[in-house]
Amino acid sequence: MTAASGLTLQVLNGPGVSCAEATGIVDSFHKRIAGRQSAGSDEPVSETVDGWLCVSGAPAAQGGTSCGKGEQNVFAAVVPVE
Repeated sequence: MTAASGLTLQVLNGPGVSCAEATGIVDSFHKRIAGRQSAGSDEPVSETVDGWLCVSGAPAAQGGTSCGKGEQNVFAAVVPVE
């Protein structure tokens, strides 16, 4: 999926979270932060989405996204450009 910064992310679901749910959470988060984080940004951005606290790491450092809700976690890693 495409992050708010324009980078491509691979979503990784944690235990107890389906792949579809994980992708939906990360997608909703990046839609909410659209325009707040450019591809060259050195700053992380956080936002709560449907009870999940999500943080997008600094795109300039290839920072991915992590979301947590209680004991559940979802991660999205930046896919390197080939």
